[in-house]
Amino acid sequence: MIFKLISKKFKIHNKIDFFFGNCRKELFIILLVLLFSDPVKSQHDADSLKNVLKVWNLKDDFAEEEIEYNDSSLEMFHTVRSDEKYSILTSNLGNIGSASISDIYFKRYDRFNNQFSFNEPYFIYLKNSRNSAYYNTRRPYTSIMHTTSSKVRDIQTIDFTHTQNIHPDFNFALNYDFVSSKGQYLDQSTKINSIGFTSNYKKERYFAYFSYTYNKLFNQNSGGYIDTIGADLEIATPRILNSNTSLQNQDLSFTQIYKLGKFKNLSYKDTIIKVLEPKISISHNITFQRKYRVYKDEEDESGGYYQNFNYQEDATNDSIGYKAMVNKIKIGSEEIFEKNKKFGFSLIIDAKYYEIFNFKRYFFLENSNTFFENNLYGEIYSSNFKKLYLKAYSKYYYSGYRSGDFRIGGEAKKYIFKNIPNSYIALNSKYTKQKADYFQNNFYSNHYNWENNFVPIETIDLSMSFNIPKNHFNLNVAGTIINDYIYFDGVKRPVQYDLGLSVISVSASKNFQFKRLHLHNKIVWQNSSDDNIISLPVIAAYHSTYFILNYNNSLLVHLGFDIYYSTEYKAASYNPAIGHFYFENDPEQMTGNYPNFSVFANLKIKRNVLLFFKYSNIYSIFSNSEEKKPVHVNHYPIYKGFFKFGVRWTFKN
Repeated sequence: MIFKLISKKFKIHNKIDFFFGNCRKELFIILLVLLFSDPVKSQHDADSLKNVLKVWNLKDDFAEEEIEYNDSSLEMFHTVRSDEKYSILTSNLGNIGSASISDIYFKRYDRFNNQFSFNEPYFIYLKNSRNSAYYNTRRPYTSIMHTTSSKVRDIQTIDFTHTQNIHPDFNFALNYDFVSSKGQYLDQSTKINSIGFTSNYKKERYFAYFSYTYNKLFNQNSGGYIDTIGADLEIATPRILNSNTSLQNQDLSFTQIYKLGKFKNLSYKDTIIKVLEPKISISHNITFQRKYRVYKDEEDESGGYYQNFNYQEDATNDSIGYKAMVNKIKIGSEEIFEKNKKFGFSLIIDAKYYEIFNFKRYFFLENSNTFFENNLYGEIYSSNFKKLYLKAYSKYYYSGYRSGDFRIGGEAKKYIFKNIPNSYIALNSKYTKQKADYFQNNFYSNHYNWENNFVPIETIDLSMSFNIPKNHFNLNVAGTIINDYIYFDGVKRPVQYDLGLSVISVSASKNFQFKRLHLHNKIVWQNSSDDNIISLPVIAAYHSTYFILNYNNSLLVHLGFDIYYSTEYKAASYNPAIGHFYFENDPEQMTGNYPNFSVFANLKIKRNVLLFFKYSNIYSIFSNSEEKKPVHVNHYPIYKGFFKFGVRWTFKN
């Protein structure tokens, strides 16, 4: 049944013929049952008055990666934007939820793990099985956060999370994220809805993890604004007529792990309990994915933004789709094996059946390609060897579109201070060879068509990091060498650079505390061997200062300011029809050398209510209205100063 479902002819405009469309109603009923189940059952009988909330992700190798989660901390609470959390310098289209790209090179998306390249400009907002959070809690837990701004821009965000244990061994969690904004200028609105449901079950030898994620994104495309010198942009005409982009992503994943080993008897409160001592585990994951993109406009040849109209001259309705079924099987070592043998290992076989869909002759001829792709991943690592951690890994694709692609790498980490936990120095290296993204080789739309045969891209990455968490200090030195780099040029088409490129980066962060005064600092130095291909700011920096006030332990206040700054560099451009950033290589189109200054007040009332008040980009108030508006992306002015407010409530029943 599943095979018939996956192999069925793909129709991009019919949303209900896919597995997810048929199961939404059943999922909703399950959620209702779980939400209204008896919360008393979720409490452990031991120490039930003390809540324990554990949060983690499930990595690609099925290992749990714990997430630091502190819902009562007021530190940097006002930093709620996804792009600000991810990188200290990001270029976007002037509005929250719009396409963006990090200007810190080593914060950019790793394309080796790419599945659908049109998600790349939005990946910081999208949920999937890789970043889904799993929980374990002794008592039901709910968190609600809402932020808003002035009505002109009408920025609204919602972050809702509820989790509880139906049984000490069984948990479920529901998360909903909403991002919406009208933008400062015409035809700039954005809207993102993301839903994530996870559940996990752990009982002796058996572990099960389930996740379902759904993302729906809708953005208006202005194409930028023609005159940014002294113009009233709020009534300016966008460069594209009635254009929008919509993205939808669905991801359903189920993982099972069975651990082999013996049980050991332990005494606990005059009771003998059996505890498993695992040696080897066998794991299986099955994932169903569906992703598609639709681009629309009402441009014609007189508009001037697009020069090519391949199929229609008065309207565009381009669609691209991807659906897949992925199976993974893993055998790996566990705690007792690693303790006895002083090393660990894992071996993963990955089989993926997927279909890529694109109209080749618009409504007259479909271009649908089906692939059965297999890869093998293996790793071996040291365990408890004189505080030295060593790891070697490799991933190789041996069939399908990516046949011949591989990555091999290694890591060495030395823990250096006995009295400072998690202080270490680490070295990382990897070599990657991979084919061009499918849509870089083959793409068909009303405005752009191409069929390429690019040679594989080869990359060598090296990095060294030095970390002392207790002193809030981190230093990272990284470098990459790229052969046959692929990028989008001034005519908005992918081209391959046949010479070598290199990027070097040194970044450091250090926090200081002088009684109630706190200083947070981050700085990055970067150098690109050819800024006509990869343009980066040489220096990017972030600084935050805040002062702590405490009123009778009932009201905690952080008062402070933030500054973001970078040196000048060539700005990227963005083309909505292809859904990617490109580089025009115009020396007059520069960005940077513009301080973004904000002031904020964070407040904590009792234990469960946190608020912030923030005014962003104060510098714009004093700028000359006759000057050209500052941009991060060509033709897209950055937002002017605005006020923002946010509040979060947490409920621990």
